[in-house]
Amino acid sequence: MMNVQMTLKEFIDDLFRSILTVNSSLPAAVKYLFDFFDSAAERHGVNDANVIHAWKTNRYAQQHR
Repeated sequence: MMNVQMTLKEFIDDLFRSILTVNSSLPAAVKYLFDFFDSAAERHGVNDANVIHAWKTNRYAQQHR
């Protein structure tokens, strides 16, 4: 059981590392998430750029804890 957990952990770590690693362009998953936040803000009438920025930065920071 422990071997399965370690294998899954390595796979999941690699998955998130590949999704969140910034190369020459923004990873597609992060861009999709940020676009989602932008459209949600528009849909709900959130016009404060600081709020939208906080959504994005706080969500990204939570991924790395």
